[in-house]
Parts: sequence; structure tokens; C-alpha cells
Amino acid sequence: MMINDFIHTFLFQEPFVIKDNTIHTTVLMDSGKEGWMGIPHGGIGMGTIMELSTGFSHCMQGMDFKYPIDCRFDMGGAKVKIGDTVEMNAMATDSGITGNIRNGDNAMPYVTGDIGFGQDRSNRDDCSRTYLPDHFSRIKGHLEHIPHYQNCFVCGVNRSEPGLKRKFHFWDSPHGKVVCAFSGFNEDDKNSLHLFQRNGFFHPISLLAILDETMGWAGFMAYANGGVSVRLNYQFLRPVNVNEKMVFFARAEKVKGHIDRRMLFWASGFGTVMHEDGSFEVVAVSSGQWYAMKELTDQMRNELIPQDLTHRIFSIAQSKI
Repeated sequence: MMINDFIHTFLFQEPFVIKDNTIHTTVLMDSGKEGWMGIPHGGIGMGTIMELSTGFSHCMQGMDFKYPIDCRFDMGGAKVKIGDTVEMNAMATDSGITGNIRNGDNAMPYVTGDIGFGQDRSNRDDCSRTYLPDHFSRIKGHLEHIPHYQNCFVCGVNRSEPGLKRKFHFWDSPHGKVVCAFSGFNEDDKNSLHLFQRNGFFHPISLLAILDETMGWAGFMAYANGGVSVRLNYQFLRPVNVNEKMVFFARAEKVKGHIDRRMLFWASGFGTVMHEDGSFEVVAVSSGQWYAMKELTDQMRNELIPQDLTHRIFSIAQSKI
């Protein structure tokens, strides 16, 4: 089942070609897909592989994906920049799909993904759940604003193309340095994040991208360096209606190495639905690894806006190392 709607046309320039249980297509990484300046957002690559699964009936339940969804993505192979046209392939597996994105004849894929549908993972890793607050009142009034980019797919506020337009916040919690983002608390969401839905439910591309960026910010707040995603794992437990209020949480978990040599950091994250009584229901679980890069940290210092907020956040992150 191929679905031709806003999300599909935002991502793809041509129809899928399905042959022998395999899908092939191309994607132009135009400016609307930017994350770091000049580089596609990681959520775009993951989201396009996810969207390829709509071509396989065993991944779908009616017009929606079959939940729960379990994903693993590996990145950092071939380099891709804004303006490149990449090739995408997906093949059916017993429980879902395996897919990849390649740039030209490069032997290494840009992104690979393995996605399973409809399989309950009762043993999923919830060991980091301790930093989740038990009630919205725990974070209300205790958040520091985080700056943003002009054109980022997730946080860009001055985009000419549709985007998620999320604002991120830092919470100095009793259980570590936590970064938060919100959905459904602002009427303007109807003109940004809520566009990336299907039949009233969020498309996973939104949650993939927001959790990726929330975890990346958590790593920055803990270790004062920006980085590129290397490996990401997600579990989406149920569909989320766009009318439900969501709060995303992330925390850095560990770091290895030093920015002057080779630095990796790990982070975890959760997507939650906030109920009317202020309690949180976990609907998505994530974890990942990032490769810290000095040039990206310099880019953040110079390009994030507003500048006074950028100086403030750098000061907080550097003081807490």
C-alpha cells in the first residue's frame, strides 16, 4: 500500500518502484530537509526508510503502521550534503523491512535501518526511566530555554518549507541534566508539527526526529559539544493522536574520549503523553550514540539564535562538565 499524501510528497520526488519484494526510489536532499547547516537532518533519513514500509502490507494495519514498532538505525557511512540526490532501497523481512540510503557509488551506505512491526518487546530497556518526572508540576517553571537554528527541520523557526518548529528546554533535574520538548501546548503546532500526521496520528518521522534532537541536546548540555548521530534505537508503543499533549525527555548517559581526539557520547530519551491530571504515559523509548565534532560545536556557537541565549546555554553546559 503506497500512500500519496503531504508526508509522502514532502519526502519523495517520484513514486516507489516495487519489484520482487524490494522497493527502490530516490530522494533529493533539498533545503527543507536540513539539520546541521548544509547537512540533512538524521530524522529525515530515518523517516524516509520508515515511509518505505508503507509499500509492504505486513507492516501496515489499515492506513496506519502496525504497532508496536521497533527500529534500529546506523549512520555515519557515506557523507551526504544538502543538494545531493540519494538512492533508497528497502526489502521485506519476516517482521518488517531492512532499508538503506546510498549516495552514488559509495560502498558505505549513508543510513541503514531495520524496522519490525507488531512485535511486543516486553524486555525493552527502561532502565533510564528514573529521570522521568511523575507529574508536569515537577518541570513547570523550572526550564531554561535553548536556542535554535534558522532552517533546521526540527528547530528552525524561519523556514520557507514546512518543518516541526520545536523549541527545546533544559531542566536541571534531581536525576541529571534533562532536555525537554513539547507538542500540543501551542495552537501554532497545527501549522508545523501537526502537518506531519496521517489520519490524525503522528507519522513516526516526527517522533524519530524530535527524539534524535532532544537526545543530541542532552549530550551537549552534559559534555558541551555537538555531535552527529551514529546509532539510534527506538520503540514506538502505540499510535499518538495529534490532539494528545506530548512531552519529550532526554538525558546523556555516558561519554568516552575527548574532543581533541575522539569523543563519543550516549543518551537516552522518552516520548510521553501528558494526561489531564498531569501524569505521563510513556509511548516511545529511544537511545543512541553520537560522535562529537569540534566544527559542529563551533557552528552552534556562531549560528544558533538568539545569540544571548546561545552564550547562556554554552555557559551552563561548560560549567557542568
